[in-house]
Amino acid sequence: MTHVAERTDPAIPLLERAPLRLAVTTEAILYLAIGALALATRLAGLGAIALSHAEAREALAAWHAMFPQAGGTAPLASSPLAFLANSAVMGLLGGSELTARLATALGGVALVLLPALFRPVLGRIASLATSALLLISTAALVGARTMSPAVWSLLLVGIALWMVWRFVKGGRPAEAVLAAMLAGAIALLADPAGFVLLAILAAAWAIAVRLSADEAPADQPGARLREALARWPWRDSLLAIGGMVALIGTAFFLYPGGLAQVGELLARGIGGVFTRPAGQPFALPLLVTLLYEPALWLLGALGVARTLAEGDLADRFLVGWLAAGLAAALLYAGAGPDYALWIVAPLAALGGRSLARTLAPARESYWQAPRWALAVMTGGLLALLFVTSTNLVFVARSLSGVVPGASPSIPPLRLMLAGMSALLLVILYFLGGSLWGPRIARRGLVLALTAFLAVYGLSCAWRVAVTHAGDPRELWHVQPVDPELTLLRQTLIEVSERQTGRPDEVPIVAAVPYDDAVAWQLRDFRFVTYTPAIDRWETRPVIVAPEAFRPETLGARYVGQDFVVTRVWDMSQFRPEDILVWLMYGEAQPPARIDQRVVVWVREDVYGLPPAPVTSSEEAAG
Repeated sequence: MTHVAERTDPAIPLLERAPLRLAVTTEAILYLAIGALALATRLAGLGAIALSHAEAREALAAWHAMFPQAGGTAPLASSPLAFLANSAVMGLLGGSELTARLATALGGVALVLLPALFRPVLGRIASLATSALLLISTAALVGARTMSPAVWSLLLVGIALWMVWRFVKGGRPAEAVLAAMLAGAIALLADPAGFVLLAILAAAWAIAVRLSADEAPADQPGARLREALARWPWRDSLLAIGGMVALIGTAFFLYPGGLAQVGELLARGIGGVFTRPAGQPFALPLLVTLLYEPALWLLGALGVARTLAEGDLADRFLVGWLAAGLAAALLYAGAGPDYALWIVAPLAALGGRSLARTLAPARESYWQAPRWALAVMTGGLLALLFVTSTNLVFVARSLSGVVPGASPSIPPLRLMLAGMSALLLVILYFLGGSLWGPRIARRGLVLALTAFLAVYGLSCAWRVAVTHAGDPRELWHVQPVDPELTLLRQTLIEVSERQTGRPDEVPIVAAVPYDDAVAWQLRDFRFVTYTPAIDRWETRPVIVAPEAFRPETLGARYVGQDFVVTRVWDMSQFRPEDILVWLMYGEAQPPARIDQRVVVWVREDVYGLPPAPVTSSEEAAG
């Protein structure tokens, strides 16, 4: 009795009554590892790549808000929410490619960890597997590294769905109000195509209700929805949405002109219904997922098949989301490659559930497989898949290097090894099935294919995001900005220091748009003037103009240095023998050609050349 009294006596401090224990589960360690990898892949080399035109527009809007003395006109951002986050980062850390992308990159890390909220719905293993699939997804990685508004809208959707689920389960009205605010942010603040994503979710719910038509009346999802809508605090939700739009749109009343960005968002979103960006192929989000996300398609297809057979409401909602996302990718003309996230999100969740079922203990009525059978089966099949693909890549490289019209030289040894390893793969599958049962064989094949395709997908993601960031031969990039464009800013800094002694005070006249990637390179210079055409009497020290401009008629002599802005790739000359190398390495013939180039013209005396003698023809012209 004395012992019990000492433990429960409130006068005894808590730390003296019981020792402090910190329990760290394996699941928590795995989430920490996924989060650390997501942070590393989203931030590594983030500032080494030039901003695209779309990124530059968003970055310049935040830059001008934080530094009103900057030269040029401030463009309107198409995502007020991202504008607020970018402005805060630039205000603290200054303007650079890294700080411009930092907020969205951190949002991409949060997106990877978001499935942890849905552990009670998806299951512990399925949620963890979904996070792992989002970690290696090309759309999730590249979108987070390129200031994609789709990352923000999908992150808000996940939190909103979690709030709705909590409210339906008997939660407080405050959760419903917060869910409504998040839905308002998706439509009005986060993404020009946010209304399309909300329509996708509505269609997904309708499909889930349709697939649940044979459920008992008490379990019908439609009945649950009607009951939740009857309890929904509509007045408070509408007031909260209006207040949130006013606060975020004006950056908490610090930037009143920011409300115009809400109109810009709506205009861009509605314009995307009718207009496809120049050079962008039809259904680009779908093509991107088919090329870069094969592991998700494999597992997602298995998840769809099981859902149609015996899935629950969550599975049916995910299938509906996938179907509606595919329809939106086909019908919404303005959907860029980053909107592949509309398809990737349900595929990852369905794939996570498929992986959880695949990893569940196998129960065979006849075969008694040892515990290590699945690992051996998976490892053997995976090794043979890598051997087969490696030899096929060598064969493809020998074909891709052939000059058109010449006879190819196929290495017979590589071709023979590829055939033998493919044959051994089939033999191993049937041998494992005969020894340990067909379930072990199927599970081993699924896991081996998933691991193999995941490695391929991750390599594609890193290639698209970093090593081939400016290469138009990647399907993701439509007229990408050349990575070497950052040298333009460094050149102008050197000129400014030579002319004025400071890195940002040389007078510049620029005949380029005030809101594109070239304008972002000019952001630091205080005395830059944007003009549609260069006046013939122009004599300022530096002129930045398109390649077609020639300074011979100006009032001073100039020397020029050209910089590539964008490149394009003509797929009409794509050779079939390059397909495998293109899929594996993003390389193919013909090479990309220059699409746009600007020239930095520096006055001769600023550059350091002695003034040239005036010719008789020039005297006559004068």
